[in-house]
Amino acid sequence: MAGRFVVLEGGDGVGKTTLARMVADLDYDQALKALAEQAPSGLVYVPRRQISGTSDYSASLMRHLSTMLWDSGDSPDLPDSFWVALQAAWFTAHATTVIGPLLDAGCDVIVDGWVYKFFSKLLQQGYDQAALDTIFARVRMPDAVILLTADPAVLYDRRDGQFRPAELGMHADLPDLGKDTFVAYQAAGQRLLRETAVRRGWPTMLVDADEQPDQTAARLTPIVAELRRHDTLTYGGSPR
Repeated sequence: MAGRFVVLEGGDGVGKTTLARMVADLDYDQALKALAEQAPSGLVYVPRRQISGTSDYSASLMRHLSTMLWDSGDSPDLPDSFWVALQAAWFTAHATTVIGPLLDAGCDVIVDGWVYKFFSKLLQQGYDQAALDTIFARVRMPDAVILLTADPAVLYDRRDGQFRPAELGMHADLPDLGKDTFVAYQAAGQRLLRETAVRRGWPTMLVDADEQPDQTAARLTPIVAELRRHDTLTYGGSPR
């Protein structure tokens, strides 16, 4: 039986990576080692930006994609369609050669974000959902998604404003990038993610600014455990 593919989704800086790592039992390297020896047990945390450890060919291409997507700086010189194509290529490779072998071996996997935050940004920039669904139609979508929400102003202050121009609203043509544009851009994206959560039946959890990460993880753990059950009805990536 294939493992369960669970995703934590939410806006920039909400804590997806920290929480996914905290609720998991194994990281990707540990899971690959266990997979080589025997079927690993427990929940495996796999970063959304993880390069393949099962295919040298895929890994070589993903390194180039990773550089273009996240290590090449931010510029409005190229249209959104360029970045959409790169993201579709990335998630195809990730789903096929990073999480795919683990899921097919029966491992449950949790990833710190999938396509939905990216979609929420593109929807603000003029794309429609039907077009995105077509472009990403062959990408493996999660069995379950948990939406994490938080006050964007609190997130900005928590990181002392250390966000990329793209996270501040550059691609939405917002002027004078800073806290005000971050709050407006992220709040709009969060509204779109909430709408998706309602439409697809995702559980939603508020990340409380007064909580420590271990306290938030303690609230999140039973939700993840419930979604890992194969008899639990969940709605992941299928349009509804």
